[in-house]
Amino acid sequence: MNEKKRELWRIVVFIIAAAYIVYMWVEKDIVAIYSAMPPEQALPMAVTTIVVSLLKVAILAGGILLVKWSLGKSKK
Repeated sequence: MNEKKRELWRIVVFIIAAAYIVYMWVEKDIVAIYSAMPPEQALPMAVTTIVVSLLKVAILAGGILLVKWSLGKSKK
């Protein structure tokens, strides 16, 4: 089998990012906010929050890949 060895820095960045997301949820007390809402209000709010978070991640990842690509082109 062709197994890729994961780079240590990627694992560390993933753990730090996941911990930061959980910290922000705890800091903003997201569970209390959503539990206080009626279900018909909480579901659209949760979906919107997830979509916006995914959009932020996609934009950030796209920016990083664009910088990486441009640096790779400039080295050649």
